[in-house]
Amino acid sequence: MQYNGFYFALFRGTMKRVLSEHYGKAFAGDTMKQARRLYKKLVTEADDIGPGNPMAYNELFALAFVCPYIASGKKIAPEVVQEMMRRSLYHVKFYFSRVDLNTPKGKLANQKSILKYVKWYTPERERQYPASFQVDFAGRPYAGACYYRITCCPICAYCKKLGVEELMPLLCELDNVMVGLQHGVLHRQHTIASGGPYCDYFITGDRERPTPEA
Repeated sequence: MQYNGFYFALFRGTMKRVLSEHYGKAFAGDTMKQARRLYKKLVTEADDIGPGNPMAYNELFALAFVCPYIASGKKIAPEVVQEMMRRSLYHVKFYFSRVDLNTPKGKLANQKSILKYVKWYTPERERQYPASFQVDFAGRPYAGACYYRITCCPICAYCKKLGVEELMPLLCELDNVMVGLQHGVLHRQHTIASGGPYCDYFITGDRERPTPEA
C-alpha cells in the first residue's frame, strides 16, 4: 500500500497524551517512537488497494491506532486504545461537524463520498486490486436512503493477519462516533469484525424521526 504519514502525524500528539495519562511519559514516549517507525512498515506491507483509492484513508487512519498497540507489545489495554481513538476524533471534530446529515446537502455529501469510490473501483481495478473494499447497496431500506454496505474490508483482514483482531470492534465503533459528529445516527445490524457477512451503513440525521423501514 502506498505510504502516507498524514494520519499518524495528525493523531500522534493526542495518542501520546492519552498514553502518558495512563502509563507515564516514559512509556508513552518510547511507544510512540517505535510506533512511528512501525507505521510506515505496516502501511507499505499492507495489500495494495490501488494508487488514488478514495477509501485508502480508512486504512491509513486505522493503522495509526494499531501501531502503538503493536509497538507496546499489546501492553496498552484495548479500552485505552479506544480512548485514544475517540479523543483523536474529537480533536478534529471541526472537520466532521461541517456536514449536517439532517440537511439534503449533508446527505448528498455523504453519498457522494461513497459513490466516488464505486465509480473509481471499476471491474478492471477490481481484478487488479481484489483486496480492496467491496461496496454495494443491497438491502437499501427505501428509495433515497443514505445507505451502503461493505462486504469485504481490507482493514479487518489485515488486523487478523497482524494478530490484533481484538481491535476491530473498536475501530468499527468509531463509525458511530464519526456519524454522530456529523449530526447523524448510524443504524447498523452487522459488522464483518463481529462475524457478520457485511458492515451496513444506514445513516439518518439525529433530528429525523426514524422511519418504519429503519
